[in-house]
Amino acid sequence: MSSEQAHPPEDFEALQAVISARHARFPKRLAQVARHVLDNPDEVALGSVASIANAAQVTPSTLIRFAQFLGYDGFSTLQEIFRQAIRAKISGSGSGGHRPGRSKDIAREAHAFYETIEACHRSLEALSRAIPVADIKIAADILSSAGCVFIVARQGAFPMATLLQHSLTRLKIRATLLTDIAGGEDLLAFATPDDAAVIISCAPYAEDTTVQAIDLARRGVPVIALTDSNFSPLSELASVRFRVIGAGHDGLLLSAAAIALSEALAICTRQTRENMMNGV
Repeated sequence: MSSEQAHPPEDFEALQAVISARHARFPKRLAQVARHVLDNPDEVALGSVASIANAAQVTPSTLIRFAQFLGYDGFSTLQEIFRQAIRAKISGSGSGGHRPGRSKDIAREAHAFYETIEACHRSLEALSRAIPVADIKIAADILSSAGCVFIVARQGAFPMATLLQHSLTRLKIRATLLTDIAGGEDLLAFATPDDAAVIISCAPYAEDTTVQAIDLARRGVPVIALTDSNFSPLSELASVRFRVIGAGHDGLLLSAAAIALSEALAICTRQTRENMMNGV
């Protein structure tokens, strides 16, 4: 296929502009790739050709055709644009980004918005320092081999629990959601050592959640705990435990960090499954 343009975009912003302007003229499969790469830039920066193609539901050769359609000599050259963008994002994280100055003509709501975004950045940075990579690998191994993952969430943990269930289901891993809203605690009686449980619980800790964790651990069911304190009653019961905190222990920021962790667990689980299938 001939290239759509002689000089391909040299940075991510230019690439976004080109794809947005010409998306309607893309062949069907290439338009599908375009939507995926713009919606998942970090995945494109960090993934392999095989994993990106699988996530976009196309063949690796379609990724190459997409890159050539935009004027690049191959997909690795296009991928470097995404890697440059993520490097720039990481290197600029400590400078407060491009937040406008506190001038009088900026509305109070705008300041609140930027303050919230910066607080979320700090919360995620704290998460990256607090979570050992080895623990992520242990959790990914547990989830990737589980027959069914029972996700137990209490007291406002519904958003991250729902995201994790959705992500695992996309990987064709059976995941059952048990929450204050959805109910279904009786299903835990069917959990076996070949399954796994993810328990999300923050202070004040629900007594019934602790009782459930004790019972699961006693029956040999691997337990992955997402909690907010080293002194959580789940800490000693879990096969692997992640401490998730928000800046100032704020509920919104706690949710942001837990959602990020849930997404990271799902991505690492996918990579673990791919490695298992490829014999790596």
